Amino acid sequence: MSPVLSAPIRQQPPARNVPQRGSPAAHQQWNQGVALARQGRLVEAVACLERAVRASPGVPLYWLNLASVRRKLFRYPEAIDAARRAFALDTGDTTACHLLVELLRTNNRGAEALQALDALDESVPRNARHWLLRGSLLMAAQEWQEAALAFLQVLQEKPADLEAYQQLGFALANLRRYGDAAECFRTIAILEPAHFGAAVYAAHYAAWACDWTQGPEDQQRLSQALALQTDPTKTTSFSPFCLLSMNDDAGLHRAAAEIEAARIERLVISGAGRGACSAWPRAAEAVAAGRIRVGFVSADFRTHATSMLAVRTLEQLPRDRFEVVLYSHGADDGSALRERMIAAADRFVDCTEMGATEQAQAIHDDGIALLVDMSGYTGNTRIGVFALRPAPVQTLWLAYPSTLGARFVDYIVGDPILTPLEHAEDFTEHIAQLPVCYEPTDPLREHPDASTREQAGLPGDAFVFACFNQSYKITEPVFSRWCRILERVPGSVLWLLVPQEEIQAALRERAAERGLDPARLIFAPFVTPSEHLARLPQADLFLDTFPYGAHTTCSDALWMGLPVLTQIGRSFSARVAASLLAAVGLPELAVDSEQAYEELAVHLATVPGDLARARAHLDEKRLELALFDNERFTGELAALFERMVVRWRDGLPPQALPALPVRDGGQR
Repeated sequence: MSPVLSAPIRQQPPARNVPQRGSPAAHQQWNQGVALARQGRLVEAVACLERAVRASPGVPLYWLNLASVRRKLFRYPEAIDAARRAFALDTGDTTACHLLVELLRTNNRGAEALQALDALDESVPRNARHWLLRGSLLMAAQEWQEAALAFLQVLQEKPADLEAYQQLGFALANLRRYGDAAECFRTIAILEPAHFGAAVYAAHYAAWACDWTQGPEDQQRLSQALALQTDPTKTTSFSPFCLLSMNDDAGLHRAAAEIEAARIERLVISGAGRGACSAWPRAAEAVAAGRIRVGFVSADFRTHATSMLAVRTLEQLPRDRFEVVLYSHGADDGSALRERMIAAADRFVDCTEMGATEQAQAIHDDGIALLVDMSGYTGNTRIGVFALRPAPVQTLWLAYPSTLGARFVDYIVGDPILTPLEHAEDFTEHIAQLPVCYEPTDPLREHPDASTREQAGLPGDAFVFACFNQSYKITEPVFSRWCRILERVPGSVLWLLVPQEEIQAALRERAAERGLDPARLIFAPFVTPSEHLARLPQADLFLDTFPYGAHTTCSDALWMGLPVLTQIGRSFSARVAASLLAAVGLPELAVDSEQAYEELAVHLATVPGDLARARAHLDEKRLELALFDNERFTGELAALFERMVVRWRDGLPPQALPALPVRDGGQR
């Protein structure tokens, strides 16, 4: 995140051809307001400063100081108005410009913020702070190339600016220049060894590039930075998500998540100027009336895996027991799935221009009894909303495959394979188990006719191993085992979803280093969801990654009749495919070791019978399989949601909720 720019109480404004002083009465009020603000008597200070601007509305300094004090009182709309007045009176005042921009950005009004920044008088030099702000706004607008140029401007003036290096790294990553992004974060980690976020992102983006040459050094910096996190008030922001593909250490995943959750909680509570909610009368009224208001929070109510999986369940939640509200803070992609998600809800609330405090207040006022996070630490998260406790029961479900590490989230939805109760120590949340599988599916989704191997660019007579997981999940040990499998299955090929030419070249080089002909790697392009489903049956066996395995990608493969081989681990992200395989009646395809994985892959490719039976099972019984029975799933989820809320209604604290059998359409 960019540094928060403050507007100080200025006693000595710069010389400019604008009024610097109002009437004697106005100036007296201003002086008094400045003095009161410095004493921390902010409400009284605002009253004095408001009298000053009423008496002399043409003095920008008075408006600027009024905006600053209103900001400290969290009166953001009024602060924006005052800052806008100050800047309009003096478009050459960098302080007024930057204060207005920060206020607008804090309230998710990025387009207005960028417009205000560009309105700064052309004669005023653009300093490093200006370019840093501009780059951050361009990042929010997804203008990655322009953002990168802005951060380079910062580094020209301040070559060791850590924030500029970090933001440049993110911009390069979004431009898919993953290796360059990793170097930006390595630079930060070298300059500041305690910068945990930099160490995390250096390793993560190197993984995206499938560049394993500095793996040991990256992991050493990561361990060192984690050990240096001794002062929780000085922790830098990072995404615990990035750790999930690096190792199967669920304890480490929890420890890292707790660091970030605590940082977010401190930031949000401080910004809100109040503590978390502790009473929810409207939620209680709705529950007493017989319907639970359940809110779902996500940036991905669009063409995205989360919505593809969840849409039918949201449509089918029984409306005599639930009222469904979607709180969206993501872009409207105009897709048919977006429209279907909107239609699936009783109410759809656009929160894109709301800050965390405003969104939390809206959720509280709506009487939401159960609030469901569907983002976790993925992009554009709003975990901070949950820190304000807008709902009495808060849970994590579906989109994030690990613990949030947050004391303000009560439950994590899982299942007996994914989140066994004996793994409770891996989560800060209480485990709430569904009986079969935590992941929903949409039986109404298309099941297109298979395309041909010729269309997919595959050899007609080869055994085709496939993996359509993203490149950051392809670790060096996994790739090495794949190469060994290919060597043991003559003529076989490996079909990967890696469209970037630089990463393709890296993987071919890694294959050659292991004695494998690089031509046996075949790379698939990105295509439409329908085309992707149609090509899946052309593979013979899907080889999963470890420790971060396939989730939606596994579900897609099974839906199209493609068996998946996975290795089950300890962490949530290493257990999803095993849960899905059990739900389609193929638990034997989830093995517990690297050696067992390799041996079973070779067996299935070389000994006729077992693989053919697995494919026939998926093809012939698809609509009978538990994974694709959404009516069953929705009833189970509804019953689990009710168990969570009933405990709160009855004055009981959250506790682990083991899986129970479901009867009569979800009633217990």
